Amino acid sequence: MGREESITIETVQKNEHNEEKSTLKTNMQKNVEIKAKDSILKNLFNTIVMMIIGFLFGFILEKSKVYEPKFIRQQMIFNKFLMMKMFFSALATSSLSIFILNLIAKERYNKVFESYRSMLKSKSLLIVCAGGLILGLGMTIGGSCPGMVFVQLGAGVNYSYLTLVGGLMAGLFHGLLNSYLTGSSKPDAITSKTLFELIKVNAIIVRILFIVLLAAGVALMEIFVPWKKDYSFRDNTRPFFSVTSEVWQPIIGGCCLGSLQFFSLLLLSKSLGSSSSFTTAVSLIFPFKILEKFPYLKKFRFGLNNYLSLLFVLSVFGGSMASSFLGGVFNKAQSVHPYNAVLGGFLLVFGARLAGGCNTGHGISGTSHLFIGSIVAMMSMFASGILLGFFARTNDFFF
Repeated sequence: MGREESITIETVQKNEHNEEKSTLKTNMQKNVEIKAKDSILKNLFNTIVMMIIGFLFGFILEKSKVYEPKFIRQQMIFNKFLMMKMFFSALATSSLSIFILNLIAKERYNKVFESYRSMLKSKSLLIVCAGGLILGLGMTIGGSCPGMVFVQLGAGVNYSYLTLVGGLMAGLFHGLLNSYLTGSSKPDAITSKTLFELIKVNAIIVRILFIVLLAAGVALMEIFVPWKKDYSFRDNTRPFFSVTSEVWQPIIGGCCLGSLQFFSLLLLSKSLGSSSSFTTAVSLIFPFKILEKFPYLKKFRFGLNNYLSLLFVLSVFGGSMASSFLGGVFNKAQSVHPYNAVLGGFLLVFGARLAGGCNTGHGISGTSHLFIGSIVAMMSMFASGILLGFFARTNDFFF
């Protein structure tokens, strides 16, 4: 009996052990399934949010009319101020969004902040400045910006498809030569520093002063050059501020655009930007074996974030088209010469990829974070664009 009892006890213990292993395995499988389900739901959520933000981005830019080539070019010679008013308003609102997010969700904001800093750490100030200068030339020649290309496409601007072609060529050219371009200069520590770190003043004080200065600049521009003097209405019967308006007041449009930064950071942990979509697009044309020789292009081939950048600009296109049809202005904007469209598209995208960001990425997002590299890139864009604008005007070139 003693031996039988011993065997029985061992059998029971074995069964209990097997049951425990089975339960543990089942629980692990359930955890994996839950994580997979959560991941799918999170990716679906991110995709939907990105589409909404992209759609609104395109809708707002079209309504503000800053996508029209003539307004971009004439801003460079200070004949029109629609673009600068919207840009300053968007930058101020984006900076305010970051200020608020830093207070209510500091950990989430720091994640985005450090991710942006990590990108800048690989850049030299010379490369960032050179990229900004090239981008500025492209803006004046092509009357566009990397993100604005998709707004122009949606609004039916003639030859905007050629600007896109030039941009894709630039994305390919930069992708193939990136290792040489980045290896030609060493990274500078100052590029990834912030303004408040450089001048050693409390970040809150610097952010508040920055927002106040931008708001003051917008107010002064509107006082001395009222926006209705800058824009010739095609139809005066449309409402002032609705989805069917022909145009929105640029300051309102800028504030709406800048507020998208808050939702992008809060919901997606991602700063606004669009120029990387050109690199992602050209990476898709290569077989994977060829991409092995070009690691920079390879890293843009896969991953949800890369695909979301494409989805963003496609949504921008959709938002712009919806706005232009609702406002009755589809295919009514003045275009640039086809040669200027191709050359401008190439320069503005090549410059943006070289600098690591475009008017939205560096100009609004990076400058809102107060990174020195982004501020330098933004200033370089406008410096070269303005210089070329006055040269072109003096020599009856482009205008």
